[in-house]
Amino acid sequence: MSDQAIPNTALLDFSDKKLLDPLPENILQAAKSYFLPKELDLLQQAFNIASSAHQDQFRHDGSLYITHPIAVTLILLDLHLDVETVCSGMMHDVLEDSVFKKPYIEKLFGKDTAAIIDGVSNLNKLDFDNIEDRNANNLQKMALAMSKDIRVIIVKLCDRLHNMQTIEFLPREKQIRKSIETLELYGPIAIRIGMQDIRVELEDLAFRCLHPMRARMLESAIKQAVGGRQRIISKLRKQFKYHLKNNNILATVQGRQKSLYSIYSKIKHKKKPFAEILDVFAFRVIVNSVDDAYRSLGAIHNIHKPIDRRFKDYIAIPKSNGYQAIHTSLIALDGIPIEVQIQTKSMENIAGNGIAAHWSYKTKDQLGSEVIGARKWVESFIDLNKRSLDTREFVEAIKTDLVYDEVYVFTPKGKIVKLKSGSTPIDLAYELHTDLGNRAIACKVNRKFAPLNIQLENGQSIEIITSHEQSVSPEWLNFVVTSKARSSIRFALRRQKISQSRKAGKIMLEAELKRGGMTLSEYRGSTLARVLEVIGVKSLITLLSDLGSGKKTGALVAERFFEGHNVSSNKSLDIQAMVLTDHKIEGVAVIYAKCCMPIFGDPITAHSDTDRGIVIHHSSCRQVAPHRSNTLSTRYLATIWGTNKIDRHYIGHLKIHAEDRPGILADIAAAFSKLNINIVNINSRDIDAMIIEFIVEAEILNADSLKILMLKLRSLRYVTSCSRIINDNRSKNEKINIYQ
Repeated sequence: MSDQAIPNTALLDFSDKKLLDPLPENILQAAKSYFLPKELDLLQQAFNIASSAHQDQFRHDGSLYITHPIAVTLILLDLHLDVETVCSGMMHDVLEDSVFKKPYIEKLFGKDTAAIIDGVSNLNKLDFDNIEDRNANNLQKMALAMSKDIRVIIVKLCDRLHNMQTIEFLPREKQIRKSIETLELYGPIAIRIGMQDIRVELEDLAFRCLHPMRARMLESAIKQAVGGRQRIISKLRKQFKYHLKNNNILATVQGRQKSLYSIYSKIKHKKKPFAEILDVFAFRVIVNSVDDAYRSLGAIHNIHKPIDRRFKDYIAIPKSNGYQAIHTSLIALDGIPIEVQIQTKSMENIAGNGIAAHWSYKTKDQLGSEVIGARKWVESFIDLNKRSLDTREFVEAIKTDLVYDEVYVFTPKGKIVKLKSGSTPIDLAYELHTDLGNRAIACKVNRKFAPLNIQLENGQSIEIITSHEQSVSPEWLNFVVTSKARSSIRFALRRQKISQSRKAGKIMLEAELKRGGMTLSEYRGSTLARVLEVIGVKSLITLLSDLGSGKKTGALVAERFFEGHNVSSNKSLDIQAMVLTDHKIEGVAVIYAKCCMPIFGDPITAHSDTDRGIVIHHSSCRQVAPHRSNTLSTRYLATIWGTNKIDRHYIGHLKIHAEDRPGILADIAAAFSKLNINIVNINSRDIDAMIIEFIVEAEILNADSLKILMLKLRSLRYVTSCSRIINDNRSKNEKINIYQ
């Protein structure tokens, strides 16, 4: 049956309730607690559709398939989800292999319910032979489905939870695959949207399935350890309750149990011994109001000494998934470490159920921070998908944002921005706006200039300084940590590369046309169209991009242009050199070759490189030398220095021979210091019993300052020679230098 076909409603007659199968009693009682009568009717219809769709289907344990959607529905009801989500949970599998199609569901239950079911169904259909491809595509499809309606992932998580609860009936191969997928994908997503309770159960079930022996041993060890600590736990709980009551604070004090998988992860990944993990006593204090939460903190700190720098206020600044609490660490009794979380009842609900808690006490127009944070995160998937080159890049971006510790900083206007721990000012710039990141040139941390790769800390005030002349640097990819920054930089670099290729292609074509005494501006209208047709490209922009990227040869293209104007090239024509001004040639940013390290004032040649754009070489560079003649090839363009308004230091390499005397290195260093020239690196080796060789890497302003430095070094008493290294090619067996 086509997706557009709507089955005959006579298949299920909803006009008479007596003809419908009644809701299972457990479903009915759970729904009655907060559903309206009309909503109960919708749920009954959903149950009948699910029963009809799965009437001849069975699960791996031999039970009727309908038991699965019933179980998923109970989980959703326990979370107090809205009727659309609950009905979607009941019917989440009906679109697969049944007569019921999306338009029919939409007609009976509305667009929201149909969209959620369709989103979940699309995820269920995914099946790939390669586990990496399967996970990558799963995550991409899931992310895009979530971006349309966050409830898709809530239903999917509940679906996965019941599947994990009954996983022992699957073949062992599928058990392992689903458990790994749960730990790597569903668990982190549950954390990211704040559904802590489901996350804990998913991870523990997956861990027990993958490592049953380890799980049993760890459980046994935990029971023995906790059993021996009951006296201390009871004493501390009574102590807390007594002091809180004396401060007129009504509170519930609970011992907080670490999950099985979290303990295992700390043992495995953080290399912490079992005893150290369980040595920390954890408590949760539940109060009635935010005011009571802060008063409780004061009362608890009066009992036991707080540990410095172990206090976090997530009430004032909630986590991005909506989590709120006050965290503090104390030293109690005889040096026993204690961790305390203080929350209100609603905060506890959100901590356990995340965005799912929103529907239990808020209307659609009253969005809590947990929903706003989750929605902002999933909506970013659409932009990520547009900026990503392929599925793997998209998945890499999402995975980096699934689980992380947070750091919060302030903008100059006082706005709080939450970022992944380890973030830099560049991460912050892209988080605020993509254009701000693309134009960033410097930053101030607490009103003082700081490098762009500095790791941000809680509470810092960050100002991003921008320039319209700035271009995105590929070096930023070495230190940014957020997915938005990484994907935005890669996207900008791709656009930048295309733009630079186009500009480089124009430079190359103009240089070739000058050989025939022509300019590109002379080719217009039908003449240009005729030339482009002969070359086999649709537009001049495409042609220039092909030239700059090396797909086409400048000389051959120029010949077609000459034919279009019936002129011949003049190889003897004196071609004006390109001018390098402020590190750009005709608006194209350049990079300086590391093979020869050109310095301002050196004779230079520009090389149009396919991958890197325009690269500036010293004219004596051995990469350039084979291509030099009276007229350079089109990829090697004669270039001269223009005016540089922007000062920069260039790297120069010097080779110094000196007598091996005490203090000679200090004398050489002093010569650099007197001229305010910074030494980046220095290496030495013995030439013979009397002579030592120094290879010095220094920051040089221009060729003139280098000459002054070399004269100064040669004048030193024990220095025998000083020369500049233009090329330094090293391998295991050879070292070849060209000197100036």
